[in-house]
Amino acid sequence: MKFAFIDTETTGLDPSVHCVIELAIIVVEDGNVIQRYATKVRPTDAEMALAHPKALAINGYTEEEWSGSPSMETIGPYVLGILEGAVLVGHNVRFDAEMLGSSLRAHGVRCRLIRRRLVDTQVLAMEHLYPLGLASRGLDSIRKWLGWSTEGAHRAEKDAIDCYRLWRLCWRMQVWTRWRVRLFRRLRIPV
Repeated sequence: MKFAFIDTETTGLDPSVHCVIELAIIVVEDGNVIQRYATKVRPTDAEMALAHPKALAINGYTEEEWSGSPSMETIGPYVLGILEGAVLVGHNVRFDAEMLGSSLRAHGVRCRLIRRRLVDTQVLAMEHLYPLGLASRGLDSIRKWLGWSTEGAHRAEKDAIDCYRLWRLCWRMQVWTRWRVRLFRRLRIPV
């Protein structure tokens, strides 16, 4: 089975108004990473006029850093090719799929990302890590709880990588894995 771990960084939270400014995809097939793709996406002036300043600050957006980035029209067909036939996996994956789909359609790239099968790592964390003491399902909270680094958080590539790590930890978690997580947390060893 083919899984595509995705994360987007955006200019806000409303797919009808805001757009994707950074995208990362990790494609896994038969348990092996077969492709990684990460890029900044240059927003149009009209999209920037509607951008939420807090979202830009969280995502570290600067005009200089994004100046040479490709546009959504340029990368859209390539991105859809990467995602072809994959189950989308992400932390709050419906948001990422809606934002990516909306941004692609706004730039004339036809797609139906929302109609794909989706796996949300927030649900996996709630099912497997809450019983072990996790208090919040946010990715930063999960990172801290598991002893993972938060450096580079809220950048698409780091978030996609940690989403993949979380999925590997939780997907069909066995009793021995839960025992190992408990032990490592007690010993303060990153899981």
